Amino acid sequence: MTASLTFLAPGQRYTQPGVTAWQLDHQFTISLLDRDPLGIPRVTVRRPDGSELVVYAAQIEAAVADGELLPVVGAGQIARC
Repeated sequence: MTASLTFLAPGQRYTQPGVTAWQLDHQFTISLLDRDPLGIPRVTVRRPDGSELVVYAAQIEAAVADGELLPVVGAGQIARC
């Protein structure tokens, strides 16, 4: 088993600033972490409509660091990073 190089984990929920975070239709959930054929970490996210999107972990991490995505905790509160 190799160590994860990201703070992202399955089950984490995120939303965009300025929306009602407790509403599920404004959240997306990380459903899978894996690596592409070159070994680069990637994330599968489940969108509010049930569809899934695969993006690189670095893209999600950068969006969180820049404040473009906010972690959702508990019953829909924005976490403070």
